[in-house]
Amino acid sequence: VGTNIGKWQTLLREAAEARSTLDSSAAVAEFGPIVIRYGKVQSQINLKYDSWQRELQSSFAQILGQCIEDCHTKISTSKDKLEETTLDSAATENIVIGVTFVQEVKQKVGPWAKEIESLQVAEKLLRKQRYIFTHDWKE
Repeated sequence: VGTNIGKWQTLLREAAEARSTLDSSAAVAEFGPIVIRYGKVQSQINLKYDSWQRELQSSFAQILGQCIEDCHTKISTSKDKLEETTLDSAATENIVIGVTFVQEVKQKVGPWAKEIESLQVAEKLLRKQRYIFTHDWKE
């Protein structure tokens, strides 16, 4: 899965759906004269599954947090450079550099918007699965 947010989201969704197959109110199975009571075993399996799912969520949250941090850094750096850019300079070279940078940032806005939307959807999935975020989580 690596750092692919989409694959992680699919994995977490599939894991949550698989959990529903474990949720059964029946604790006894009868096969003719044979009666099997599996309540305790099912409880242990559910506990192990819940632990495994929390580990998955935690791993995904770490990757997602890093992606959010990287995206924030890219956008903040560009914002700072834009604020420093001046277009009312006496030197033509500075004006050309400034306009070129503005155009570069303008081209990046669309992909950044898509990336932000993807990160928001991923964060929403973690919230839906009741993941508890750390205090230093960027929103």
